[in-house]
Amino acid sequence: MPFWGPKHPQFTAPIEHGQVVNGAIAAFKLQEKDDGLVLAPAWISRNINQADPVVIANGVVFGFGNGEDATQATVDIGLAYNRAENRIAHSTHAELHAFDARTGEELWSSGTQIASFNHFTSLSVANGRVYIGTFDGLLYAFGVDRLAETR
Repeated sequence: MPFWGPKHPQFTAPIEHGQVVNGAIAAFKLQEKDDGLVLAPAWISRNINQADPVVIANGVVFGFGNGEDATQATVDIGLAYNRAENRIAHSTHAELHAFDARTGEELWSSGTQIASFNHFTSLSVANGRVYIGTFDGLLYAFGVDRLAETR
């Protein structure tokens, strides 16, 4: 489950991968409790800029930070802020991450290879690649073959 902003101080997981300021991915396990089922925290990823929904394939959680400026228009800054020029000027780049589904350990990251931010698109995984589209109209494909070497 992705979330934006800092981790709530009362939320903890058995495995945490550093301080979260801009967002992260939280993983949960289904556990039996009091004759029922509950979701129990398993791990929290490292800090991710505007974490968005993940896809999971073969024990790997693929997540990304969209890098988009998510400032909401207010009375102080006005509705004009919502124009594309402002969003583009204040956004950064998307960053793709691959995490071990059991531990949340980061297997690899795209770093700064993606030039633009992601705006309302999601990840896809097919044929040994993970795909992400960006605001500038590009589709990036990252091979997942390295995972066999790192696991």
